[in-house]
Amino acid sequence: MLDSFRHNMKGIAFGIVILIAIVFAFSGIGSLSMSGSGADTAVTVNGEKVTEFSVLRAISSEKRRILDENEGLDASLLEDELIRPQVVEQIIGRKLLVQSAKSAGMGISSRTTSKLLLGTPAFLSDDGRFDQDLYLYTIRAQGFTSGTFLEMLKDDLLVEQYVRGFVASGFVTASELDLIASITEQQRNYYYLTLPLQPSIDAVQLSDEQIASYYENNRQRYQAPEQVVIDYVELNPEIFSATQNVGEEQVRARYEEQRESLESTTSRQAAHILLAQPNDLVIAEINDRLAAGESFEALAKEYSEDVGSADFGGNLGYTSGDTFPESFESALAALQVGEVSAPVTTDSGTHLIKLVDIQEQIVDFDSERGRIEQELIAELTDIWLVEKLASLKELSYNAENLAEMASELGLTAQVSEPFTRAGAVGISANPAVLKAAFSSEVLEDGYASEVLDLGNDRYVVVKLNKSIPARQKDLAEVQDAVVVSLTDQLARASLAARGTELLARVDSGEDIEAVAKAEGLDWQVVLDAKRSTGGINNEVKRFAFQLPATANKDLIESFYTRSGDFVVVALTDVEAGDSSKLSKAQKASLSYAGVSSNSGRELQAVQQSLRASADIEL
Repeated sequence: MLDSFRHNMKGIAFGIVILIAIVFAFSGIGSLSMSGSGADTAVTVNGEKVTEFSVLRAISSEKRRILDENEGLDASLLEDELIRPQVVEQIIGRKLLVQSAKSAGMGISSRTTSKLLLGTPAFLSDDGRFDQDLYLYTIRAQGFTSGTFLEMLKDDLLVEQYVRGFVASGFVTASELDLIASITEQQRNYYYLTLPLQPSIDAVQLSDEQIASYYENNRQRYQAPEQVVIDYVELNPEIFSATQNVGEEQVRARYEEQRESLESTTSRQAAHILLAQPNDLVIAEINDRLAAGESFEALAKEYSEDVGSADFGGNLGYTSGDTFPESFESALAALQVGEVSAPVTTDSGTHLIKLVDIQEQIVDFDSERGRIEQELIAELTDIWLVEKLASLKELSYNAENLAEMASELGLTAQVSEPFTRAGAVGISANPAVLKAAFSSEVLEDGYASEVLDLGNDRYVVVKLNKSIPARQKDLAEVQDAVVVSLTDQLARASLAARGTELLARVDSGEDIEAVAKAEGLDWQVVLDAKRSTGGINNEVKRFAFQLPATANKDLIESFYTRSGDFVVVALTDVEAGDSSKLSKAQKASLSYAGVSSNSGRELQAVQQSLRASADIEL
């Protein structure tokens, strides 16, 4: 039930350190306001609103999952509108489970969340210390604030707790366990012989007449499909930005404009020991032990009541002066590296603060030059793109020649390779281009397409260059393919005839071993095999266990393997599994499997019931 959490954190070590809990409280960054279409309500589940932004974030996560699991898949095929219905249903189902769990009195404490997050290194720097900047950067890149991220995580944990409740309360009866064992622990004995396809393929000899006849009878299989070649003009930011440079004067002028807002910063790394209810004796004891040379980190683990940072030696990460309360920041700023402050009081309690490290970031013209150059180029590119896009839309309307239009715009007209309605590589791999190229306006009427938005600020206009009608391929073009198909057909027919003969011999009472030896074929005997037995042919085993159990005579059947070989199987004995022969560990494993299966059905029924009675507004 932590799938959404894991997908959102793909590429980063799973898990997060919650020592930032105290930092959240200090810094007030637990939530951010959002306006615009992202804040609009996409769906309401029993009065609880889900924003459009949440749906879009879930769609993005689902896209990443699909692409991760399907290497080489064209991302442009994953259109939002195709994925959206499934994602919305997942969100609704999750909300209903969370609501049901909460109504049943379930909850996740901050301490539980802290323990989970403290056990994982996602936001630790290379030296093992928590990096607040890395945390904030990562979750914001995923569209979360610290508050919404923790809320999402707690909901995931709540759903997991809810689901585990079904398993924890489930059970299987003794008769159910006997039934499960009778199937899963069943043993079967079987013999089989294999008639391979390859010798039949090798034996095929084709005449020219056979090849020609097969080609004539299957001409429809050897047609070249309709193809087109298109002219196209593409507009994208790289065309402009790759050739642009900005002068020193422009960069310096922008630097001067921003100079007042650019400040050199000093960041201080703080650690603390938090005492919620200060006690002079305890404070004196801590100070005495510090004076005696004991480490601040060890004392923080022993004394600090901040569960988020105590296990990390009180480490709170870096602050530029505005993360913690004013009294905390003032005391920290007055320290030298390695010094510990006198007791400092905030709303959280009394702190003994240690300055662990100081980092200074100097901002000057040289340090800002690269950023400002990219900023200026990006601004110029945006202006250029807007102007060019407007001109492209105007000039492409009823354009007779894309080369002339491209020249007027300072762009380049290109010509595609021939491609079919299935697409190819390059520009024709894009679904929008493919659809436009074979549209009646472009293919039949010869018009230029409208400006197509390919995403990521890529735009293209296409126009028919050449249409290549479908045609019948000559035999000479496809002879190799014809030979392969005809050879395979004849070989399989020969194999089937010989296989039927062998099957009849075994079915009439001949021993598989004797038949196999007489024909020079491989044969095998398998004894006491279970469904879980390894080291034997899985295809044959799967087939043997699909056969009905026989009580009084051998069962003879045959099948074709994935590679085309013909296999005759004789099932000679079936012995049901006996739960009384299982060890305690095996019984426990089977019981758990039964409970999981039953719980899955129960949970599905609960979900269907919740969905049926829910008030859903889309």
